Amino acid sequence: MILFLDSITPLPEFSLVEDNKIFFSKKILNDNTSKMSDCIVKSYIDLNNSFGLTKNLKFLITSIGPGSYTALRVGIAFMYGLSISRKIPLIGVSCFDLLKLHLINKDISSTAMYICSSNNQNYICFYNKDTNVHDIKKIEKNEINLKIKNINNVNIVSNYNLEIIAPSIFNKLNYEKIELKDIVSLKIKEILLLPKKNIIRPIYISNNKIFR
Repeated sequence: MILFLDSITPLPEFSLVEDNKIFFSKKILNDNTSKMSDCIVKSYIDLNNSFGLTKNLKFLITSIGPGSYTALRVGIAFMYGLSISRKIPLIGVSCFDLLKLHLINKDISSTAMYICSSNNQNYICFYNKDTNVHDIKKIEKNEINLKIKNINNVNIVSNYNLEIIAPSIFNKLNYEKIELKDIVSLKIKEILLLPKKNIIRPIYISNNKIFR
């Protein structure tokens, strides 16, 4: 059994994966006013009581960002403690790496990735043909419609409902929503082959600079 923690999306959640399928998910927060630090231990205990995680967990996977820095630090610290205390391997994976796994059979160069996180923190990632890498930019709440309007002939994949964020222009987009937990379940074999780092740091973006 594998435990995946998505602390990127606005309402973080645990997901249990087995046989390449998610068989149970549990939201850690009920709304954006709750604190992850107050709720994460109780959520895990509830899962442990229901599914015997102490005996059955084989791997831990946690998202590392970009997203709300506080939520990411709380999530990573919790999963670290679980990994050390239970001697279970821990893998940290970024939202963009997960989305690239999902896009592996598509034209990544013409696909923008739009990431929504808590505290109205949003990010967009475009492929830069000059540098052959993806450029990540943080988008303020009042910039969302403007940024998306400037996207022409580009597919968009997101971890959240863009029709909620930008309803006035949503129908003009070639858009796909996929939750990070669904990518984990579909691409679990590839994810488990990723290196297990001794130190996993959250990805934080400020002034369009990436900090780890």
